[in-house]
Amino acid sequence: MMKKTLAGWGLCLLLGVGGCDSTPEAMMDMGTDMTAGQCVAAQPASAMCQPFSGALSSCKCSNDDYAPRFNGSKNDTWPSCVSDGNAYVLLGTSTPGASARTLAFVSMGTKLWKNAAAPSAAEMTAARDEYAVANGIGSRVARRQDIHYPEVPGSNKFACNDLTVAAMYPDRCAGPGKLKPIIDDAFAKGIAGTKPIVQSARIEASLLWFFYLSSLSEIWTSSFDNAPDVDSFWGYLSGTERSKPIGLGQYFQQLDQETYDRAFDSVLAARCWRDLDQALPSTCSLFYQRAANQADKAFTRGMALILRDRIGKIPTLTGEAQEAALTFVNIIGGLMDRAARAIDPAKADQLKSSTQATTAAAVNVGQAQSVIDSLFGCP
Repeated sequence: MMKKTLAGWGLCLLLGVGGCDSTPEAMMDMGTDMTAGQCVAAQPASAMCQPFSGALSSCKCSNDDYAPRFNGSKNDTWPSCVSDGNAYVLLGTSTPGASARTLAFVSMGTKLWKNAAAPSAAEMTAARDEYAVANGIGSRVARRQDIHYPEVPGSNKFACNDLTVAAMYPDRCAGPGKLKPIIDDAFAKGIAGTKPIVQSARIEASLLWFFYLSSLSEIWTSSFDNAPDVDSFWGYLSGTERSKPIGLGQYFQQLDQETYDRAFDSVLAARCWRDLDQALPSTCSLFYQRAANQADKAFTRGMALILRDRIGKIPTLTGEAQEAALTFVNIIGGLMDRAARAIDPAKADQLKSSTQATTAAAVNVGQAQSVIDSLFGCP
């Protein structure tokens, strides 16, 4: 039964490049071999988005965001789809490997950054073994792209898998170009007994960023390479039902429930897009772009909240624990600079002065948190 009235809700009118709504973010570029098209949006009789409340009451809602929590998505401009029940329905035939990687991340955390004591060499080694298992986290870090940046020149969309290419384009090839060197070095030093608490913080920060990039990247690859990659998007956020997130989703939820829920909404939006548009390559860029935009905003806000929280912890700690917190902030803060600079370069500079500080005393906690709130106040 149709929940909204529209003509041919699965129809895509092939209009050529520029035929759809677009975004200035490079991540929304469908790629040179994608067919740009305009999908038909729904026109519900009572279009009305659900306003934010509480601390987020100043945030603006949009009828074009997928909203499964609000009247079963009946009031937004998305056609009826498989996600309207507010639960994730797998597109593929089995649970994605991303869910296993999320579980491995949680297990590594118990040995390293959530360890009540300084991790031993044995614990560091065990965590490294979990990281390095075949088809595990390490295998994906070694090829993960940051789709906010332009693609590597040429026709090979997976050129970042080549470490030589990755070294030439570290922004786009963020996994092998930026994260892998940090993680490899941290494991080596931690196993050798060199500041294992600091090394654990380096690993945690790098892997949180990997999960953030992976979530966005899986939407992109689902559009042209493997449609069930959208399942991996779900797996990297939580890998389970909405109410019981683990991994990155749990970090978001513990800091702000609505930000987590908006991130999960975006996962359902991506699955809805892949239900409406089952072609490979995708031919309906409108709903792809909507899902990607919704995900980018919520996930970036989630990462900003993690950064804000860790900045606040720095003055409460001492010794190696404080150095670890500062190191964590240095990594996440450096990676967040792109998003901050895209919004307000002057505020990005203010934030950078604290997130890239080399001593705890040089971190202006109040200013840094205020800047984060102004830049990333809405999910």
